[in-house]
Parts: sequence; C-alpha cells; structure tokens
Amino acid sequence: MPTATKFEITCPNNHDQTVAFTRDEFEATLSAGPLQFHCNTCDTDWQPSGKDIEQFRRGFEKTERE
Repeated sequence: MPTATKFEITCPNNHDQTVAFTRDEFEATLSAGPLQFHCNTCDTDWQPSGKDIEQFRRGFEKTERE
C-alpha cells in the first residue's frame, strides 16, 4: 500500500496546516472536482493555486525517488 506524503500548507489567515495524500488519492481528488482545504483554527476553506498543485506533484516525485 502506498505511503501518504505529508505537506505543510498555510491557510489564507497564516495558520499552519498539514495534509497527507498518496499520489493516487491526490489525483483522484483533483479529478473529482476542485481541491479544497479547510483550516480548523479559523474555519476557513480555500483552494490551492495551480502553483501549489505543482508543488504537491513535485513532492510526490521527490518522495518516490527516495
């Protein structure tokens, strides 16, 4: 079973968050519709930018090479 990769993200109100996905989960979520994150600290929802999504994909590639 693939291991989830953890990513550190920051909500629009500067609260640090950690999300974890396997590559397959990430791509399936994107295929189902826009990816949306939620901050439990300030109850804010937001969508990652295209640049953020690319960083996630590079993170998966880096993890798979290790």
